[in-house]
Amino acid sequence: MNQQFKKGIKIIGIACSPFNREKDTLVTVIGAIYRGSLLLEGVLKTKVTVDGEDATDRIAKMIKQSSHYQQLKLIMTRGVTIAGFNYIDQTKLNDLTDLSVISVVDREPDLETIHAALKNLPNGEERYQIIMKNGPPKPMISSSNEEPIYVQYVNMNEEALAQLLKEITIAGRMPEPVRVARLIALAEATNE
Repeated sequence: MNQQFKKGIKIIGIACSPFNREKDTLVTVIGAIYRGSLLLEGVLKTKVTVDGEDATDRIAKMIKQSSHYQQLKLIMTRGVTIAGFNYIDQTKLNDLTDLSVISVVDREPDLETIHAALKNLPNGEERYQIIMKNGPPKPMISSSNEEPIYVQYVNMNEEALAQLLKEITIAGRMPEPVRVARLIALAEATNE
């Protein structure tokens, strides 16, 4: 089912903290809960494994255990990989939470480089197939800036998505829930 959205819907933006691949095994993931683009209503936190395979399940669990879960309509992630190459299976995340899922990045992913890097990890080809199952990233305009962001999505109508991106993007090209989740994740990294 393709989802249509009203103004002021509740969205969770997901981003991970920076990490040191040499010494970190777990990375903090932040969820910033927004009502539309203007009101931050909550912050959630979980941990996922660097280059692991637990991001989809850990994010779903974090969301479903939240007191905000019943009002949420949309999950917006900063990319389909997190904590290095820990992939987010958008279809599975949609199935686990019954929420539409959107991934946004500010530049077109280099899928060849990603594929080559995944070959060095356990289940690398399977991970790549899951990332590809999310569909090719589509360029979309999110603000008055004519430079696109790149979007992958599940359970959304493209026209509704294009309108939503414009409504929830205030500063720069990144939608506010993901932009603020990233800022909180950066602050979290300096406190660890």
